[in-house]
Amino acid sequence: VNNAAWLLHNDTPRIENYPYAHPEGSFGFLNILPTFLQHASSVRLASRTLYLNTGYSYFPEQFLLGATLATRRALEALSEHLSKPTAETREGLENMLTPSLIDRFELGKMQSLLPEDVVSITVPQIYDANLGDVWLTLGNRRALTAPREYDVIEWMTIKVAIKKGASMGGGGDHNEESFGDSRSRVARGLMEGAQCTVDVKVDADVVYKITNGDEILMYDEGRRTLQVQFETPYFEPADKMVSSRDENGEPVNDWSWRISDMDQLLLKERLED
Repeated sequence: VNNAAWLLHNDTPRIENYPYAHPEGSFGFLNILPTFLQHASSVRLASRTLYLNTGYSYFPEQFLLGATLATRRALEALSEHLSKPTAETREGLENMLTPSLIDRFELGKMQSLLPEDVVSITVPQIYDANLGDVWLTLGNRRALTAPREYDVIEWMTIKVAIKKGASMGGGGDHNEESFGDSRSRVARGLMEGAQCTVDVKVDADVVYKITNGDEILMYDEGRRTLQVQFETPYFEPADKMVSSRDENGEPVNDWSWRISDMDQLLLKERLED
């Protein structure tokens, strides 16, 4: 029996040093800055987007509190689904985890365990939670599936998609477009969509157990850092992140975060691809 895609408390992190993207082309001048300054600047810019769109009273303090509670509930729901999967448990879990992450854990059980094996993941004690990286994607989501139509600029934790022909190395005849027109067209393009992703480092006692009847097949318990990634929906257009404003001008949000990765499971596999 192996651990079915779950990281045990004595395991090393899946990614020791993440290969952050450095800017190229028109933004290559940023590389004169040390990487740690570039990284800090990108995280601050992405965080500011969340401040402005969720409220200073919410992010990060209230967000982190909610993230710890959501992590515990999600792991309980994941345990139930992996042990006795039904359409109902899957539907409930999809309110907490993204489908791709659920699929990966389902695959892990199928490859490693028997259908009747019971998986239990519990978090008896949470000591602390801190922000890790904050990621921001701006622009039309079509850029991911229609790369010939868009220039995608990646810088540390920020990804920007700009329709080609709208300046910044996009091709097209720029002689017929003024700088002002080009700038406004780029700005409109950036507002076509937005998504934020936040890495949370949860310091907790974690118990991972696999049983079959009365037999304990695996038991792992220990204090470790759970690396939990939360993501917003992809808002199209970007201003849909804020549904309305309250009487104090604070943003009102009618959407929910979902866990999109756990202990860099999917991220590691994407990097290897």
